[in-house]
Amino acid sequence: MHSKVIAVQGGLDSIANRLRNKGYYVTDYNAADEPIDALVYSENVGYAHPPTMTSERVPSNNQFVVMLNADELSEDEIVNRIDSIR
Repeated sequence: MHSKVIAVQGGLDSIANRLRNKGYYVTDYNAADEPIDALVYSENVGYAHPPTMTSERVPSNNQFVVMLNADELSEDEIVNRIDSIR
C-alpha cells in the first residue's frame, strides 16, 4: 500500500479513480485537511489559475507538494510522476 496522499480537484474523476486503484489515498483538494504529497488540478474544470498553496490553506506539516496540471500531462505521466515522489 502506498503512503502518499494525493489531492485531486473535483471533476478529475478518471485520474482520481486510477490513483485509488493503485493504492494511493485520494482526497478532494477542497476537503483535504491532512498533509498532501501531490495536487492534481485542471484549469479546464474550474481553476483559472493553479490553486494557491498558502499556510492558511495547507496544514503546516506539508513541506513539499508536487502540483500536476492535468491539462498538460497525460494520466500516465501524472501516475508516473506521483510514483516517483519520495
